Amino acid sequence: MYSGGSLTYHRQLLWKMRIFVVTEPSEQVSNFIDLNQMLESCDTHPLMKEIPDMFHPYITHVQDIRGDGNCGFRAISVCLCYGEDQWLYVRHQLLDELLSSYDVYARVFTNGIDELRNSLCFSKCPAPAEHWMVMPMTGVLIANRFGVILNYLTKRGDITFFPLWRGPEHFQYHHTITIAHVYDNHNVMVQLEGDYPMSTILAYWICHRAPFTAG
Repeated sequence: MYSGGSLTYHRQLLWKMRIFVVTEPSEQVSNFIDLNQMLESCDTHPLMKEIPDMFHPYITHVQDIRGDGNCGFRAISVCLCYGEDQWLYVRHQLLDELLSSYDVYARVFTNGIDELRNSLCFSKCPAPAEHWMVMPMTGVLIANRFGVILNYLTKRGDITFFPLWRGPEHFQYHHTITIAHVYDNHNVMVQLEGDYPMSTILAYWICHRAPFTAG
């Protein structure tokens, strides 16, 4: 079993994955419309039927993502304005987030943390099912690592992820991003605007958040 205190193990694992070559995206990569193909109108997008109806009035864009098993990480990369080709950078960041506080996360994720770690330890295309994005656990890492509020939309239910250990003053403009799980095996980027419904707050946040995060 991995111990979060082993920095050497952490470095060896990242070296084994060869993801040290993925550098942080340039700040110039700020407008995803310039980096990705023009988004389709939500009125005609075939993915709309996969997204809960109550969100439809608030959807301005839906962007499909390459379906290679890395689609969840690609969708998050698009949401963060990096462009979907930076999916490996997102994997790298989330693995680093998990390993750097492994003992803490082991108390949050009482079951499944080994599955979560294994899902992130991959750097190729296509990704087999065991290396797909594991939700809801990965959503917690995303919110914590990137300081965002994440909406995760599915036909089975919708979840909102807040950072566990950061208060509102630690992330600018309460930056919110949204992805949708469609066809039971794919993730896409969704842009919501306006006073859209609040999804269910994740139980992990209610149980493990720091007191100041509720501000």
